[in-house]
Amino acid sequence: MKKFLVIAGATFIFLSGCATKEYVKEQIDPINNRLDRIEKQLENMNNNMNNMNRDITNIKADLSNTKATAQEALRKSDNAVKEANAAKMSAEDAARKAQAAAEASKKAFELHQKK
Repeated sequence: MKKFLVIAGATFIFLSGCATKEYVKEQIDPINNRLDRIEKQLENMNNNMNNMNRDITNIKADLSNTKATAQEALRKSDNAVKEANAAKMSAEDAARKAQAAAEASKKAFELHQKK
């Protein structure tokens, strides 16, 4: 009898301690659902990072193009300043020559008047 009770008790403990497939499924499903949500969030974050990296690459290219355009504009403006300075010098030289010619003409006129 004692042996029967020990075997019956051990069987009861063994059977009550075993998890059924349904019980395991009930315990694991919330964890799986949470993992699925985390995986989707991670995938979205990876997509966002890829989009940001692409945007950064495009911005860098745009910046490089803008820099090249600005450098070309600076070069052209430097040339325009040089040409303007050369034109100014020519105009000042022409003004001096015109002034000298006017003075010479005035002296010639005055000499002609005195005669």
